[in-house]
Amino acid sequence: MEEDTEYLKLPLEDRCIHKLWKARLSGYEECTKHFPKIVDERSPEFNKFAPLMKKFVTDSNAVAQEKALEAVLAYVENAHVAGRTAGDVTNGIVQKCLAAPKRGTQEKALEVILMYCEIEKYEVVQEELMKGFTQKNPKVVAASVRAVTTALREFGPKVMNPKPLIKQMHTLLEDRDKNVREESKKMVIEMYRWIRQALKPQMSSLKPVQIQELEAEFDKLGNEKVVQTRFLRSQQDLKAKMEAQGDEEEEEDEEVEPDAPELDPFEFMEPVDILSKLPKDFYEKAEATKWKDRKEAVDLLLPLTQNPKLESGDYHDLMKVLKKIIGKDSNVMIVAVAAQCLTGLAKGLKKKFSPFALSFTETILEKFKEKKVNVVSALRDAIDAVFQATNIEAIQETVSGALANKNPQVKAETAAFLSRAFCYCTPTVFNKKLLKVYITDLVKTLNESDPTVRDNSAMALGVMLKVVGEKQLMVFIGEVENLKMQKIKEAADKAELKVKISAPKAKKPAPKKEAPPPAAEPPPSTTAPPKKVIKAGVKPGASSAGPAKGKKRLKGGGGGGGGGAGGGVLEECTEAELSIEDAVEKASEVLPEDVVSGVTDANWKTRLAAVESFGNTIQTLDRSEIPCQALVRVLAQKPGFKDNNFQVLKLRLEALKNLAENSDFTRRSGEVCIQDLVEKLGDPKNGSLCGEVLMTIAEAAKLQWVGPEVMTRAFEQKSPKIQEMALKWLSDAITDFGFVLQPKALIGDIKKALAHTNPGVRTAGISLCGTIYLYMGATLRVFFEDEKPALLQQIDSEFEKMNGTSPPAPTRGLNRGSSTENDDDADDVDSGPAVINVQDLVPRTNISDQLTSTLFTELADKNWKVRNEALQKVSNIISEAKFIKGDISELPTALCARMMDTNKNLALEALRLTASLSAALGPNCKPHTRNIVPGMLAALGDSKQNIRQQALSTLNSWVEQTGLKETVDGEVFADALKSGSPFLKSELFLWMAEKLKDAPPKSVNKEELHACTQYLFMALEDRNADVRKGANEAVLPFMIHLGYDGMVKHTNKVKPSSKNTVMQALEKAKPNLPAKPQPKPKAAAGGGTGRGAAAAAAERPQASAPAAGRGAAAGVKKGLRAPSATRTYERYWGSGSSRKDQEEVDTSPLLQVNNLKQQRASDEQRLRVLRWDFTTPRQEFITQLKDQMTAAGLNRQLMSNMFHQDFKFHIKAIDALNEDLNSNLPACIANLDLVLKWLTIRFFDTNPSVIMKAMDYLQQVFQCVSEEGYHLLDLEAYSFLPFLVTKFGDPKDAIRGPARNIAKLICNIYPASKVSPYMMDGLKAKNARQRAECLEAMGNLIEVYGMSVCQPSPGVALKEIAKQIADRDNSVRNAALNALVQVYFREGEKVFKLVGNLSDKDMSLLEERIKRAAKNRPVIKKPPVEPEVPTVRGGGASGRANRVIPTPAQPAPVITREREGADGATGGEQSSLLKRFGMRNQQQQQSSANANAPFKIDYGLIEKLLEDNDTTERPQYKIEEIPDMNSLLNYKPVCPTPASRLTRPGFTATSRPVSSGAQIDTEGAAQAINLVISQVATPDANTVITALSQLDEVLQSEERSTQLAPHIDQLLILATLQYRLVLNTKMANPNVNKEECIKIYRSLTNCLMMIFNNKQLGTQATRDVLRDVVHVLINILLDPRLAQLEDGPQIIRAINVLVVRIVEKAQFTHVFSALLKLLHESVGSGGGCKFTELVMKCNWKVIRILPTRSNDLDLDQILLDVHNFLVAYPVNTWAERPSDTPLRTIKTVIHTLCKVYGTNILSHFSKIENAQGSELHKYLTKTLKKPKTEDDGGVGDSNRLAAAQVTSDSAESVKSPKRLSKTAHNTLSEIFRKIGSKENTKEGLIQLYEFKQKHPEADIEPFLRKSSQFFQNYIERGLKRVEMERQAEGKVAASQASENGSNSAGPLASIQVPDTANFNMNELVAQFKSIAARAGFDNTYIDTAVKDICSAENKGSGERLDISEYIKTLSSDYGIEQNKEQFSSHDQ
Repeated sequence: MEEDTEYLKLPLEDRCIHKLWKARLSGYEECTKHFPKIVDERSPEFNKFAPLMKKFVTDSNAVAQEKALEAVLAYVENAHVAGRTAGDVTNGIVQKCLAAPKRGTQEKALEVILMYCEIEKYEVVQEELMKGFTQKNPKVVAASVRAVTTALREFGPKVMNPKPLIKQMHTLLEDRDKNVREESKKMVIEMYRWIRQALKPQMSSLKPVQIQELEAEFDKLGNEKVVQTRFLRSQQDLKAKMEAQGDEEEEEDEEVEPDAPELDPFEFMEPVDILSKLPKDFYEKAEATKWKDRKEAVDLLLPLTQNPKLESGDYHDLMKVLKKIIGKDSNVMIVAVAAQCLTGLAKGLKKKFSPFALSFTETILEKFKEKKVNVVSALRDAIDAVFQATNIEAIQETVSGALANKNPQVKAETAAFLSRAFCYCTPTVFNKKLLKVYITDLVKTLNESDPTVRDNSAMALGVMLKVVGEKQLMVFIGEVENLKMQKIKEAADKAELKVKISAPKAKKPAPKKEAPPPAAEPPPSTTAPPKKVIKAGVKPGASSAGPAKGKKRLKGGGGGGGGGAGGGVLEECTEAELSIEDAVEKASEVLPEDVVSGVTDANWKTRLAAVESFGNTIQTLDRSEIPCQALVRVLAQKPGFKDNNFQVLKLRLEALKNLAENSDFTRRSGEVCIQDLVEKLGDPKNGSLCGEVLMTIAEAAKLQWVGPEVMTRAFEQKSPKIQEMALKWLSDAITDFGFVLQPKALIGDIKKALAHTNPGVRTAGISLCGTIYLYMGATLRVFFEDEKPALLQQIDSEFEKMNGTSPPAPTRGLNRGSSTENDDDADDVDSGPAVINVQDLVPRTNISDQLTSTLFTELADKNWKVRNEALQKVSNIISEAKFIKGDISELPTALCARMMDTNKNLALEALRLTASLSAALGPNCKPHTRNIVPGMLAALGDSKQNIRQQALSTLNSWVEQTGLKETVDGEVFADALKSGSPFLKSELFLWMAEKLKDAPPKSVNKEELHACTQYLFMALEDRNADVRKGANEAVLPFMIHLGYDGMVKHTNKVKPSSKNTVMQALEKAKPNLPAKPQPKPKAAAGGGTGRGAAAAAAERPQASAPAAGRGAAAGVKKGLRAPSATRTYERYWGSGSSRKDQEEVDTSPLLQVNNLKQQRASDEQRLRVLRWDFTTPRQEFITQLKDQMTAAGLNRQLMSNMFHQDFKFHIKAIDALNEDLNSNLPACIANLDLVLKWLTIRFFDTNPSVIMKAMDYLQQVFQCVSEEGYHLLDLEAYSFLPFLVTKFGDPKDAIRGPARNIAKLICNIYPASKVSPYMMDGLKAKNARQRAECLEAMGNLIEVYGMSVCQPSPGVALKEIAKQIADRDNSVRNAALNALVQVYFREGEKVFKLVGNLSDKDMSLLEERIKRAAKNRPVIKKPPVEPEVPTVRGGGASGRANRVIPTPAQPAPVITREREGADGATGGEQSSLLKRFGMRNQQQQQSSANANAPFKIDYGLIEKLLEDNDTTERPQYKIEEIPDMNSLLNYKPVCPTPASRLTRPGFTATSRPVSSGAQIDTEGAAQAINLVISQVATPDANTVITALSQLDEVLQSEERSTQLAPHIDQLLILATLQYRLVLNTKMANPNVNKEECIKIYRSLTNCLMMIFNNKQLGTQATRDVLRDVVHVLINILLDPRLAQLEDGPQIIRAINVLVVRIVEKAQFTHVFSALLKLLHESVGSGGGCKFTELVMKCNWKVIRILPTRSNDLDLDQILLDVHNFLVAYPVNTWAERPSDTPLRTIKTVIHTLCKVYGTNILSHFSKIENAQGSELHKYLTKTLKKPKTEDDGGVGDSNRLAAAQVTSDSAESVKSPKRLSKTAHNTLSEIFRKIGSKENTKEGLIQLYEFKQKHPEADIEPFLRKSSQFFQNYIERGLKRVEMERQAEGKVAASQASENGSNSAGPLASIQVPDTANFNMNELVAQFKSIAARAGFDNTYIDTAVKDICSAENKGSGERLDISEYIKTLSSDYGIEQNKEQFSSHDQ
């Protein structure tokens, strides 16, 4: 017996794992009792049992196992750490319990599983249960399926995800075990109960028998409602609501008992990737010219698109192809199949198709003109599918355009489409504006002559009628014939809507007796979270949700303010309504007969006397004697309060006020007069008195009723003045009465005011917002987030004014001695102000349905883009809902994971989203705190500061909503500090110190602080200084809440070595400890008005300023008492008879200086707003312009005049603008686009005086802005010029003349080449006068600016002008002929070619006119240079701001359009690039210098001679993808050689014969260069390489290469972009062929090498561009991936040479400054040491060549760069750096400059401020004072070489070339003529060689300088060849000996390799250059190779390079073969 009970002495946890089953049984039983007794769910006691839970459930004894399951159930219910055991325990249950023999064990196991689901571990449970599906034991499988079915039944599909179950459905139903199949069948049926039809598509893989059985079971279910019966811990609020809901309201409350979620079958389907399945030649076939190829392509695509769900991907290319086929293909069969493909794509992609929806909608609607039935049918299906990816608002403009199409079939099909689309719309979709637009368009088509159009329009209107209802529709439908109206109604009856439209449910009346009795509100709990409160004089127990059910709604109660909900329920007025007869009878009892009859007399004097007597009489009566309603009705008799005599009206109002103050005035009396009083609020004389009367009535009948009545009736008035005054009255009433109105409805009225067109009404609405803000605080701001940004800015400004201001104490409506209405409720209503929780007033949305499992899966996706999209979806859901309910499913957990995302941008976005979530949830944040706070704390440990700052901000937002106690809970902070990084600890301790210091004692969870204390002590000795600092800051705040003794207890856990440090910190903090804990602040005395606010301020230190300061007592702020009503209204209307003149006037400037123009241009370009393009101005354009003017801050009075209906006000506005022009020109420029747009509207006015005024003003404007140097923007041009051109056709010369002048003035500020297209568009007008003026303008433009104005090309433009010669109007003919005469003066006979084929008559007219005009031909003037287009200067690729962007050339519009038509993708890229760089024409003149040359050279012959019939095969690129530049340069088309330009840059494979007299078209060249350069930045490798090859062709010609000079910066920028694209994207992408990267690198490097080898081009590069080029080149050199490629080392060598060439050849100041700037940035950014080292080497190279280039140096700029470096990195800071080499480099620069410039350097400080005291000045002075040594002249080692170069160069410069004699000069001229001819080229070269041998002193440079670089190279190569032949003849024997019997070396074998003892390097170099030149290598390669040889030779005798081996290597590398005159290129 003793042995049996021995185990009872063991601890509980030991008993549970004892070997005896009885011991374990005893332990399990005690655990079952023990666990529920532990109060704290986070007790350490639970942690001891966590590892034992799996052993519990897997107990081998059946009896013990059952008890163990009970213990586990108790543990899971009570322990916080139970979630960690979910996986292991569930796994054990699946293995051992679910299939146990005992029934009780199975049931308890199932209970444990369901409990794990309840504590939010359902994902783990489902995963483990599904593992049970694969068990071999069928009992386990069946039990697992049963458990899943039970969980699904209890929790629903939101918890148990059906998607993975559906995948297992087929396997389970096919199982061989019957029980498994039965349980699986039950599971499928249970899934169907929840997801219904979404399941059926997934059953297609089942057997027909199984489907039939399941269908039968499904039918048995019927339409039963499924309800979740068990809830998660986070869903307990939903559970409570459902339990509280009574049976009667069970069907009504949708929020409490939602219907079964209707899931989309689409979500359960597996997506198919069709892009990878497309054939490789699909796109080629789809764009082939043969229709069969195109048909084959779409036939292949069609089956792929029929998959029900498609994988997301890049469908842009595919969509372009389909769009082109549908829109432009002439084969109807192909169009039909393409439409079917589009249908499948739209259905398969769903919402992912939305980016393409709008463009396809437009294409399909236009294609409806097709008559083939099969095509139209396919198009209908396609557009219906496309519509599912967009919405009715997005396609509105496209549909409106289609309804206005001329083709009736397009109209009919568009209307039919709308009728189908409307079936998917709900009433909320159709806002007022959208409804109006659609109805207007459809009513027009309803009256069309085509019956199909009419019928379809009626059908569309009928569907709309069914959707929105007759009341909404009839407002806009206007006068429609009865017959047509009948058709519309018939269509409405037939329409079948595809979506459910929830009709508003009638509220069930609730009897009064069920309402809770009024009672005082209990004091707020001290443990409850702080709430924002407002004060109001309302009944404490009143509901804030609106009028009570069952009460009769009062008239006007639906208006503003939402009558009385904020201030208690208004009972129905009990006073009976009197008829006018009864009222007169009762009034006669107290009033004389003459008074009663006199108030309605026609004579105003009689009325005046009667009303005066009326007032005197009632003053004598007692309160009880006054029949108030009767007297009010008598007083209101006609004319009543509408009396036209202001004196009589004043007396009436005073009498009414007297009645309201001194009688029992009820709402019944108010109903009689309130309408008339509202109408008189705008009266200038009695308006203020009306306001006072309304205020008095509000005090008598309660503001809760009067306020809404006033607002409702005011907004029924048309006069904006009445609405403005009503809003101001309500603002004052709230100030006087307190906030007693319902905010929700009141905000609706404010929104009406903000949307009003009158600025006064909007201002009054904003002012009312500010008043309400005093009471509601920041919560009010959320209701206006959807307003326009400009309006929101004004609202924010109003809120800022109110910050820190407390609401004034109410002065009206309180403590009345007696009530005049409903005496039994008097005490309830006026019992005093009460506390209202603002959060309770906010309507909240349930977003749980939108948070689908798919969304959470996307949030956890591996692809960061998918995760980013999911975050954006969640953000959109929250922003649309604004305020949400607490049911947000797994969102906190998902966001927590994203806050720790490896992608830092996503982590930052998740943190921002969490902050938004906290604001949206409000008090509902509390249940989710434990799930989401760990993510914020983890983000605090991030290394990036911006993420840490955002994490702190998010944490503060969460604390603000939940309170500090709820946030700092659950050992979350302790766990974070335990494993956190130093960043986390430092940030978190500082945050806790800040929060705990001022927190009340009871608002902090002390247990959590105790858990954090040990980590606080450890942090006091942390290695990180920031952590130690944060810990020391937190010691005192911790001690405030834990006490000194409480913290000392924790020192026992500290290491002995650390205890002294900890105790010192505690002792240091102890003296600062307050004597007592901070008490909770009490409300100040004053009636309790500030109690709630003061408490909130104390409990929430983070509350906003308005909330914090609202608790002041009424007596504290005496100055805030509401002013008297008279004073208030005098402020608005003034006083006395002159009140109208003293109305509020806007005194602000007419135009404000701002920076909004660029934003407007961007918005219009991106189609965010309407593009300013119309034939007549529609209302939406005018409204948009008004909104833009309001946002820009234009003067309100000016805007009122601008948009007045009377033209006189328009003239006033123009006069005001004209007067303001000179004094406020910057503001005019800032708003010029708005002014021009307004003036274009005025052009449509019929009054000529306005247009003439506008013309005069425009001339003044353009004159002023031209003098100011302003450049017109494209936005301003296309918004104004088309409308100006229409005025060219005005019949009045007073308008036409100024219009012509304005066009000329615009050319001063806008390129003439961009003005001319608008003139050409004017030729399409029907107005002959306009055509003539446009032609005259074109003639003037050609005369002044040259042929560049002929756009898009001279040929196209002149052909259009020539057509006008045949016009029947004489003035048009003359103008056209005059314009062509101007062309003749410039182009000569070429004009006849440009005008094309003309009729004989027209040609004779032109010839005659030219002959006549040629007699007096004017002198051709040089065209003026067009003004540059201003470019937006933004950050560059590396993030630097204000970079210099060179002004590129003008685009070639015709080329761009042609390419877009031929190839949409390429054209789009070209267009975007051209637009991006703002390319413009550079006006260049043909140089006539060549005319004076002594000879002409036939370049074509020379190139042909050098080609030697090279027939080597080369890979061909698709040249058609890039326009051939040579053809545009007036050369024959050339196919550029695709071989590497690094190997043979000087040769091409095709001839280019050019006549000597060929003249290059400058304009065409500029356009061609722009277009080809734009291709350099495209992602396509073939396009880039082909473009660079064309540029190489230009660079090889000296004549053509000069045309590249204006484009060098542009080319270098795009080359840099391409370098970066390859380096950062293509090299990092494993799917990109690295050979492609090598080709791009090679082509780019060669192109840049040729640029910098050209003296004229290399010097054109600017500083910042060079800096970017060198930066990216160095990064490429450091790329380790490049070196690993096969050809990588060659590219690295080539780029190395390129960097050196840039340093040597670029403009010296620019390259020197760029390298200094690069060194500066490299040191500052902490760039890699290798990068900085290479930058320094470049600087050293510059230092070495500095002495030779000193004349080219801008010394002031260099000194400024050195100064900036020394300022940023002073000398004394370099001791802390690992290396000071950058500083030493700068010092070497200073030494070298001092050496070269001497003391003159001190006069070059012009760009440095305060230069005398700078470190640079001191260093220069010190350096200049040092004595110079003999060896280096005072310069360091690094400059000795440079000094030597200076000496040698200066010595050589002394020798000047000897002047040639006349005979020698003539001889040389004759020799060069021979070289230039075909027959004598070789003879000329021999003679030139012999001449140089005879006259070595002769300088032939002057003869070569005027020829091209190609010709110079040719002569140099020819001379070398002759020299080699002469040497070879003299050294035949030596040459044969050096070959050593080998014949495989090729031509290189002729290089002599003598004995190394007598080796002459220079001789070898000369031979090498000659052979290399013959092989086709250019100077770049030769110089590089020579340097390599020389450097190898200079290594020393011990390491001499074997030259023979080097040449052999060279021969094999470059494929030079023996016995060939020409050598093919090989990729280097």
